[in-house]
Amino acid sequence: MSELQAKGRDETLQRERLVLLAVVTTFLSLIPTAYAAIVSNSMTLIADLMRCSTEFMAIFVSWLILRKVASSDSSRFNYGFGKLEQLSCIAIGGALFVTFLLCFISGIRRLIMPEVVVNSEFGFALAVLSLFGNSFLWVANYISFSRQGSPVSDAQWRLFRAKTMATLVVALSLGAGLFFATFSWTVYFDGVGSVLLSLFMLWSAYALVSSSVPDLIDCALEESLQGPIRDVLERYREHYIGPSKVRSRRTGKVIFVEIFISFAPLQTFGKVHDIARCIAQEVEEKLTGAEVIVVPLVVES
Repeated sequence: MSELQAKGRDETLQRERLVLLAVVTTFLSLIPTAYAAIVSNSMTLIADLMRCSTEFMAIFVSWLILRKVASSDSSRFNYGFGKLEQLSCIAIGGALFVTFLLCFISGIRRLIMPEVVVNSEFGFALAVLSLFGNSFLWVANYISFSRQGSPVSDAQWRLFRAKTMATLVVALSLGAGLFFATFSWTVYFDGVGSVLLSLFMLWSAYALVSSSVPDLIDCALEESLQGPIRDVLERYREHYIGPSKVRSRRTGKVIFVEIFISFAPLQTFGKVHDIARCIAQEVEEKLTGAEVIVVPLVVES
């Protein structure tokens, strides 16, 4: 195994351990969240329980994928698990959307027929603790994504950012009901909190699906990234004969570029190799995180 492969494997193992920590903490939070929702009759806490259950499944699937990636045998020449990661993100987005519908309808119903929330002290304390825990995992996953991005690590830090915002809504909703309990209008806080939580789920679902679909169907790079590739090819235009073909796609933070260039049949192999290497190096310098392959083609002049 090369040094680069070993470094990549170590990064994957670190991400796997981080996601496993998220799996354990999210699972352990389900029991007290369920208890708080039952004893308080709070629709906000019920919506939070549904959200946590969906997110637990999402994080668990992400851990399974990272475990598979970490234990994969590169000697079998597999291209990778990028498509599997993207499919899992879309599935997670679909689950979040279904949960959004249930929580939104329940929240609207609670606004129409409000009920008094009782015994919400435990739920409020749990929400505050969850706020700190989710904030920590948000920052930790973002640092991991910054070091070596992948679709799973990207989805993880965005998911915990949404979880942090969601737990903040729960804490504010329950806290306002506790501290302003003497006012009659606080009965509506529970329904408002449930609706806001559902909107966070909708936003999370949209973010996951919208970022995964382009990678899944191998969409080309945006125009701002295509320009530097064209500039490099134009600079070496006198060394090859056209036309050339460029294929590009993105997986997480990694950009894959394949450049097909036609050379004259009398061009020496050494000259073709030097030009191809220079083009690949210059494109990689201009596009951070790019992996560039130049494929020489020979045509009759």
